[in-house]
Amino acid sequence: MKNLLKTLVWLSLSAGSLAAQAGIVEPFTGGQLSATGWSTGIGADASLYLSTAAPDGSYGIALSEGVWSYNQDISFSAGETLSAWINPGPSPTADNNAQGGRIYLGFDAGANGAYSFVAASDTNQLGFQNNTAYATPDFSATSAQNYLDQWYLLTISLSADGSAATANLYDNNGTSLLSSLTQTGLIGTDTGIALRGIGGAAITSLSITAVPLPAALWLFGPCSGLLLISSRRK
Repeated sequence: MKNLLKTLVWLSLSAGSLAAQAGIVEPFTGGQLSATGWSTGIGADASLYLSTAAPDGSYGIALSEGVWSYNQDISFSAGETLSAWINPGPSPTADNNAQGGRIYLGFDAGANGAYSFVAASDTNQLGFQNNTAYATPDFSATSAQNYLDQWYLLTISLSADGSAATANLYDNNGTSLLSSLTQTGLIGTDTGIALRGIGGAAITSLSITAVPLPAALWLFGPCSGLLLISSRRK
């Protein structure tokens, strides 16, 4: 019995937290908003993005009209991570005649507005906005970022108390960090997400990674059973 207890304690302490898996909450099937609960359509010109597939093999949706849509059926809460593959289009240069685009990935979204991180290739920035009443004011915080015509992985992680959020932009391998931006002083009132796009910007595989369950809790059920069996044998 004593040896069994030692083994269980060691397993609980050494396992840490179980790895969390991202779950796709909006696949943009057919180049449209395909999950239930969106407040409105995302624009008549929204279409399947057919240029190149994202690294996960999906194509997603291309957005041009700057229409906001929010979804409170999809819950994004403190401690979780929201992610998506995005392509806001190439940043303008003297050689490419590009105009750039923007993907707004919003959170704490409800009828009265949202917060959002914005991949803005038109201004070479990763920015943050407080979209009260779904206005689009100037960025309150930015990180410089030049964009190519390729897919990027954008993640937004909420702190454990929801008062801070960090956006990370990764290269198309999904692991090389290019830009990071943190906003503090957030006052969360909703758990919905929101989306907006201009300039033909593309997004696919919108996912949420839930708070990982501590391994000690996961082990509690099986371990308690083993303890019960051991005690009965005595």
